[in-house]
Amino acid sequence: MAKLFYLHWREAELRERLAPLRKAGYDVAGHANIESLAQFGEALPDAVIISLDRLPSHGRTAAEWFWEAKKRQHVPIIFAGGEPDKIKTTKEKFPQAIFCATAELPERIARLVKEK
Repeated sequence: MAKLFYLHWREAELRERLAPLRKAGYDVAGHANIESLAQFGEALPDAVIISLDRLPSHGRTAAEWFWEAKKRQHVPIIFAGGEPDKIKTTKEKFPQAIFCATAELPERIARLVKEK
């Protein structure tokens, strides 16, 4: 079972977003603030999901922090949702990341798990 970390900036919406992933059998930890990132230690997730639907600049900051350490650079980051202009900006900064619509997450994660 893949271990996922989902970062979204509104707690009530986050719970709704976690439900389909948990239903698909993933072990998902969800957080609504950037301080949660510091808790990883050595127990890294298999993938990090960052919502671009709210505060996309915060999401980019979180991704930047996550990938700045070499020991975390192998963990894929999936950016979910977002307005087209925010997605474009984020793709320019993180071309190696994965991008998809929020509704496509379970399917996209399933493909990612198969690729590993």
